[in-house]
Parts: sequence; structure tokens; C-alpha cells
Amino acid sequence: MTATAIGQLFERLTRLTAATKQKAGDGTAWDYTFPDGETHRYVIRGIKSYAETEDNAFNLLIWVWNAKDYLKRWAESNGRDAQLVEHTASADHALAVCGDLANRLKHGELKHSRSGRYPRFGVVSFEAPQAAIVSLTFRAFEVELDIATPALVEFHLPVLDNAGEQIGDAFEYAEAGVTALERIRARIEDTV
Repeated sequence: MTATAIGQLFERLTRLTAATKQKAGDGTAWDYTFPDGETHRYVIRGIKSYAETEDNAFNLLIWVWNAKDYLKRWAESNGRDAQLVEHTASADHALAVCGDLANRLKHGELKHSRSGRYPRFGVVSFEAPQAAIVSLTFRAFEVELDIATPALVEFHLPVLDNAGEQIGDAFEYAEAGVTALERIRARIEDTV
């Protein structure tokens, strides 16, 4: 593992982080059937779909956790103990949660939780202030929302613990995980 490869890895993390902050998109639509059997359609235009938002978060979390292994190999190739990276990753709460979430994505379940919280994902949601909305239209059995300023929209992807309590947001954990990786990288570079 070379310093160039590590530089490219962190450039990828920067691009993936930027993708989570991009809000504009083609929109999304879904139907909801109420208990009385009445179905309503909801249409949102001008922002990314929930699926795209989730994909961006998932990709970043997986690469955050992959980066830990790259840093372990880089430490070894520079005569450092790879366990330094492992211990630091386990001691950093945000990075441990990122690892648990990435492993859940990879394996579908968690047999062991590095964070001890057995985190899982909630449902993507968004908040759009009035300044972001160009129109809100109500029709019989349909609601349509047009977003004119997607940058003002806030996306959320709750992280829940094994009891179902919200312990944070996946986007915030991923950013904190990248910051923790940057600190690990700096520690390795200081000894090279």
C-alpha cells in the first residue's frame, strides 16, 4: 500500500461525502393505502429520491469501513502495527457505528457489534423549509410538492439501536467516521 493509494482513497471519500450532500434530483413518488382502502399518491419533484439518498449513505459507510483496512495495510507497509488502526477504530464511537452499519449492509445482519449498540437503519426522511418549496398542490387522492431550492432540504437517515431507539443519523456518523480516519492517517504519516 502506497501513500498515493491512500491519497486516492481519501479523494474517493471526499467525493462520496459530497454525493451525500447533493440534494437535487428527479424526485420520487409513492402510493399509500389507508386502512379504509382509499389510496393516495404523493409526488415530490426537484430532490433526490429516497432510494438515491439511501444509496449515497450506504456507499459512503461501506467505503469508510473499507478505508480502515486500507489504513491497516498502509501502516504495516510502513513498519507500523496494524492493530493501532484496529484499536483506534474500536475506540472511536462514530467509526465503530460506521463499521457495524457497513457490516450489516454487507452481511444482512450483525452477529457481533463493535459499538455494542447493534445499530440498524431507520427510514429516510426529509425536511423542506417553506423557502425551498415552489408549490404544494392538493388534488383528489394526490399531493404534489415541487422543490425549487433543493440545497435548503435536509435529508435524515436515522440510526437505531437494538431496542429501536434513535442513536444518531447515518450521515453524521459517516462524516465523523471520515474525520476519525483522517486522524488515523495523520498518526501513520507522522511516523513515516
